[in-house]
Amino acid sequence: MSMQQELPQCPVCGSTSGYELSGIVGKFAKCYQCQTKWKLFIENQKITGLTLYELPKNGAALYKVANTNAPLFIALGKPIALPFWQNLKLDGKIDWEFLSNAVDPTILKSVIIDKSEFVLNAWTGNRHIQNINVAPGPARARMILQIGALLLTSRRLIWLERRQIGVWKPQITYQVALDMPLENIKGILAESGDCGTWASAKKVSIVTNDGENTFNLQSAFQELLRPMIESAIKMRIDENEAEKKREKIHVMLDFSFLKSVMEKGGLVMQVLKCPECGATVDFPKTGNETQCVHCGKTIYAQDVFEKVKGLI
Repeated sequence: MSMQQELPQCPVCGSTSGYELSGIVGKFAKCYQCQTKWKLFIENQKITGLTLYELPKNGAALYKVANTNAPLFIALGKPIALPFWQNLKLDGKIDWEFLSNAVDPTILKSVIIDKSEFVLNAWTGNRHIQNINVAPGPARARMILQIGALLLTSRRLIWLERRQIGVWKPQITYQVALDMPLENIKGILAESGDCGTWASAKKVSIVTNDGENTFNLQSAFQELLRPMIESAIKMRIDENEAEKKREKIHVMLDFSFLKSVMEKGGLVMQVLKCPECGATVDFPKTGNETQCVHCGKTIYAQDVFEKVKGLI
């Protein structure tokens, strides 16, 4: 039976546009819509299994497979029986939990992450840095390869240089060498590949307001890295928009008004508890915000109102 008969709809994108067939010894099929490519296993003129050979171009390789609780790209290069593909269901969301759990703890210990910031993923490899110490002339374009890791959080892309400390008992650590806010990223480019090139490093270019940064990163296919970063950028933009809306509300609601509303509801409050460090802060008489004298955290009247309105 043909690929179209066994899988009338693409198991990844659901398209019925069909498949492009190729290959002489090993037959391949590629979805016309999402460009997912499989290697076909055929016995007695029937398809018995498929190997995910090239990842889909629409980012679906990052979605969780319902019956495995792991993203689809984990199946890359693995021969899997046909029923798996016939019953494949993707949840349509990037599996951030799976990705973040795979980040090396040594990397996480080397960077300060804000409480409201989340680690999403990391890639190891090297960064291309121009050697400014070489003499002028043809050698000025010579590049230094800085070994390290590129960490993606909900707010930043952070390049950490890998370092070794100690001689007798050497320890591996990382040092922040480049901090790129997601709002400043203007372009992302990476190499594509197939299951045969998965283990090799991929050239990645990240363009920010300050210029271009070039890396060689492990497991950084264009089909994975780009949708990850773009999704993180969108989440950051949404977060900023929500904060702007909150700031507009903060201007409208001040502590003097809040205090009168609370007293009418039978609630008297003399101090506040800092949401950052837990220290007590005197309840302000006026203004729509105050700061914790211990950690400097800004406390908004609107936030206090949201927490106590159920008691009023």
